[in-house]
Amino acid sequence: MDKWTGLSSDKQIIYYLGLSEFVIQTLHGNNYYIDARKALDICWEWLETKIPTADEIYNSLDDGTEFGGLFIQMQMDEQEENEAKWDCIVDAVSFVNKHAYIFEGAKYLPAPIENVDDELINHFIECFYNISPKNGIAEDYFEYILHRDIKTKSDAVNYFGR
Repeated sequence: MDKWTGLSSDKQIIYYLGLSEFVIQTLHGNNYYIDARKALDICWEWLETKIPTADEIYNSLDDGTEFGGLFIQMQMDEQEENEAKWDCIVDAVSFVNKHAYIFEGAKYLPAPIENVDDELINHFIECFYNISPKNGIAEDYFEYILHRDIKTKSDAVNYFGR
């Protein structure tokens, strides 16, 4: 945890999003894959440009309807084996969203985002291990981003292409 809290917020975001890129591949073909893919893409865009707005990112989590947004879609997915996958993706998007609100100087956050803190990484990693229990991807990826100057999605996902 000390290494985690010592990381810059951008590197923490890269860690969440990079491992989520690994996770989303396992959702390909799922009914809600496209929305999850868009949510990760909007988060990468925010990391690189600080655009779109925090509210736009939050809209990917909760679009205000009973049919859209990752919070609803993860509940609607009836495949039990996808639960940890959705948790990872929602944790990652929520973490980025909180940092976007902080960056904008928001006085108030949506209730689900208020609860995002440094402890979220423990839940994320636990869910990640439920998806990929037999290898050291999470640890290796942490070391990869720790020792590299990563600023873009392309830089971050190069690890998975090697």
